[in-house]
Amino acid sequence: MSIGLNTIIERRVIMIKYEDMYDRLMDVTKEFSNQGATPFHVANVMSRFVVELSYNCAPDPQQATHLILDAMTSRIERDNEESNNDCNKS
Repeated sequence: MSIGLNTIIERRVIMIKYEDMYDRLMDVTKEFSNQGATPFHVANVMSRFVVELSYNCAPDPQQATHLILDAMTSRIERDNEESNNDCNKS
């Protein structure tokens, strides 16, 4: 009997914290960089991987889309806040 990817990921989320997963992914990114990959190339591959993972593991395509767009929106909002803070300092 094989275990589906959803089951594996659900088990992992319970065992490992967000910050620990993020740190480990940063370590992998640094390892790729040490092997000659550019940061842009790593980001390109990882973003495509995240999209595939999201659509393969989400209960439906709408939730996968929500995960991806929510992450993008959070980043845009953070960048806008930082930009506004920089403008207020001037």
